[in-house]
Amino acid sequence: MSAIGDYFRTALLIDDRVAADFRPLERLHDEAAAGRAENPAPGLAVPAEEDETPVHPSELVRAFLASGVVCSVLEAGEESEGAGGGPGLVQQALQGAQIADLLILDWLIDGDESVTIEAIDAIASHGTERLNVVVVFTGAHSLGDVVQRLIDAADFRTVEGADDFIVRRGDTVVLVFGKPGVRLVGGEDRRQPAEYGELPGMICDDLELVYRGLMSEFAFSGINALRESAPRILATFNEGLDAGALIHRALLPDPDEAAAQFIRLLCSDMELALRDAEISRTWDVDASSESIARAIAAGDASRLADRLRRSPKVAGDLKSLNDDELACEAISRGLAGMGLSDSKVTEVSADLAAAIADARPSSEDLAVLINTNGFGSTAPRLELGVVLMRESTAEETHQVGDDADQCLWLCVQPLCDSVRLREPRAFPLVPVRADADKPQAMILSPDGAPTRISFDTHLHRLIQVRFAPGEARAVVAHGGPTDWHFTDEDGISYRVVTRLRPDLAAQVVHALGSAATRIGTDQSEWLRRNVQT
Repeated sequence: MSAIGDYFRTALLIDDRVAADFRPLERLHDEAAAGRAENPAPGLAVPAEEDETPVHPSELVRAFLASGVVCSVLEAGEESEGAGGGPGLVQQALQGAQIADLLILDWLIDGDESVTIEAIDAIASHGTERLNVVVVFTGAHSLGDVVQRLIDAADFRTVEGADDFIVRRGDTVVLVFGKPGVRLVGGEDRRQPAEYGELPGMICDDLELVYRGLMSEFAFSGINALRESAPRILATFNEGLDAGALIHRALLPDPDEAAAQFIRLLCSDMELALRDAEISRTWDVDASSESIARAIAAGDASRLADRLRRSPKVAGDLKSLNDDELACEAISRGLAGMGLSDSKVTEVSADLAAAIADARPSSEDLAVLINTNGFGSTAPRLELGVVLMRESTAEETHQVGDDADQCLWLCVQPLCDSVRLREPRAFPLVPVRADADKPQAMILSPDGAPTRISFDTHLHRLIQVRFAPGEARAVVAHGGPTDWHFTDEDGISYRVVTRLRPDLAAQVVHALGSAATRIGTDQSEWLRRNVQT
């Protein structure tokens, strides 16, 4: 099983008709399966109404368990509020989507599809920036109608390059399958398992199409490695360490700092687990060859190939390859591995980007990911690495230094000076220049656009802004996850834009320190300019 398929280990099925006898579903014979649309197998006759097809929980749970998935079955009953389950079922579906890796829903709850649509719409709306997989497992006779209703009523779209019965909205994916033994309209039988034992494999095949890609494979492999290493890490961080940890905590100037230190310790063990699992193999040439070929097929490799053929550094046997093959070799080996010098690599970079599909937006997204890690749902603290946007107006009389009209600022307050505050403190801010000609990083601007930035580390550009601490003895933002703000002592608001990765923030501080240690000297201009006579 691939890393993607191995990730999905828990499932919850919600249906309004669950067979109570737990008898195994009668297996369809091969010859009956071949013509089941016209002649359903004995014992699996088409119900009078579409929504009367029951789920056999014993057989279903056994089928998923054989595929390494623990599946629970919940019957949508009268205990839920409203007709057809109503709001109660929607809340159950939301909770199930947050807990289980797979949520499996019946389409017709008491003959009504509206509750299922409402539940799926709620999951997609609440589960932004969170992977959600919903499987519609239905006794309806037309799966195409199910897909169309999701498109029309919940704004889903089909997934390019995948089956028409796979739809997506943001990070929520819906897979549509028919229940065994139900008469389906022509051409939809491929979405109907002959028995429950086939369903987990069919779901896995769909997920491989939806989430294929190097980064996805890498991320799924990493999460799986962490999950596998969890018992070992839990055994390492045991109660036998409590005495030492408490002594360490008590000896710190601020005992609360122990939490951050132990978090770093735990992350270190997790990093070791990822290394031990060798998830870096995802980027081996053999593992990435399919993704490389797919990217090249949708791009234009001619410019890159022409440039490589003109280079005397590229081996002759490689130049005889066609454009796509030569471009694939260049990506597999790397441009430096093709014999190009560093300066030539820079020259060829635009041609390389043209050879790969969706190169610019993908590169921008990766640059943002490498440079920033954003914020979660917890209010951020003003400290090193936080990027702010000053929201002053033209009518304000308060002026902040020579750069009062500067919008973006980077906080460079050392971490130890951002905590244990008892009174207002000045926080040093470095100007951040947007749309820089020589960018040092890329962030998402407040309006969500990828923006190239640079940092002005001249000391005379540095400003000091005073903020008052709160009950946490730190300057904590107010607002919400999409609109965090800090307010200084003069009432001016600073919107939180993003947070730089620690190493990048440290690099800016280093540049600031270097600027502070510059020493001017007198020197012969003739010698400094290396004038030749």
